[in-house]
Amino acid sequence: MLRHAATPTLLAILTVAVISACDRSADPAPTEAPPRLVRTLQVALTNEGDWREFPGIVDAERKAGLSFRVGGKVIEMRANEGDQVGKGDLLARLDDTDYKIQLESREAEYASAHADYLRGEELVKTGVISKSDFNKLQAQDATSKASRDSAQQNVEYTRLIAPFDGEVAVRHVDKFEEVNAQQIIYTLHDTSSLVIKIHVPESLMIRVREGARPEVVAEFKELPDKQFPLTFKEVSTQADASTNTFAVTFTMASNGGFNILPGMSAKVRGKPSTHFTQQKRVFYVPPHAVLEDDKGRFVYVAEPESGDRGIVQRRDVETGRLSQQGLEIVSGLVGGDHVITAGMSKMQTGMTVRMRSDTPR
Repeated sequence: MLRHAATPTLLAILTVAVISACDRSADPAPTEAPPRLVRTLQVALTNEGDWREFPGIVDAERKAGLSFRVGGKVIEMRANEGDQVGKGDLLARLDDTDYKIQLESREAEYASAHADYLRGEELVKTGVISKSDFNKLQAQDATSKASRDSAQQNVEYTRLIAPFDGEVAVRHVDKFEEVNAQQIIYTLHDTSSLVIKIHVPESLMIRVREGARPEVVAEFKELPDKQFPLTFKEVSTQADASTNTFAVTFTMASNGGFNILPGMSAKVRGKPSTHFTQQKRVFYVPPHAVLEDDKGRFVYVAEPESGDRGIVQRRDVETGRLSQQGLEIVSGLVGGDHVITAGMSKMQTGMTVRMRSDTPR
């Protein structure tokens, strides 16, 4: 057998191959990518008979814009904003000089016309004047009397009187201003009885039977522990064209000793009465969480595994109406399901995800 001495080149090649093999065997195995983070919403069962909330605005049940029935210069303003006034109180006064001069002139004209009428009454009896002439005197007497009475009223109209007990909400003019007839001087509110108006969607109105009177209360952000019972007053029978809602007004008999004023915002909570035609048990989810393909509408849910891990599953759903609470899910979900609300386009059934919960609905 022939033996050949190893050349330096061959030894170098063998050495490099051995070292490379050792390096490959020492490389660590590739690590698995962490599960994708998704936002989920744990849904809670909602009964259609549960409390519903609507934003409302407080207003005075009785209010009025007060104005003079004649124009002139304001020489007296007795009430300021926030003042409590009583029925019959003098609130403001115009300069009545010109109106009194006019009244004196009208009184003189009436006195003359009435004297002519009285003389004519005697003369017509004796035939000195005709019946036709007497009728003219009678008409002139009546006309001048009406003119005198109108001038007297104008003098009285220079005084602005409170028509009911209330609170001055707005003072629109100042002393010494020239104002026109019917120009608003004060806005007066009767705050002893308040009303709150809300707007109810047609989807609720259509399910209310005649005679239904839900239990309703008002709440205020500044009074978190207080509820104020409301009484139904009236409902509009014409929907708002832009919002498809109906205005419903309630009265609030008592403010509980708190300074609740017209214009304040309230949260009106109502519980539909048993007069509703039906009560569905539904869930609400954000509208964007519902997807649709050729099989219909569906959502992705994350079924919890361990810790914050979950397995993605598809759930076919039946949707209802869209409201302030979200999109109704009337079938396909169960209470406690974790609906995925972000990143749905990257979801696949069976994949593992990390769950981060949003506020439950």
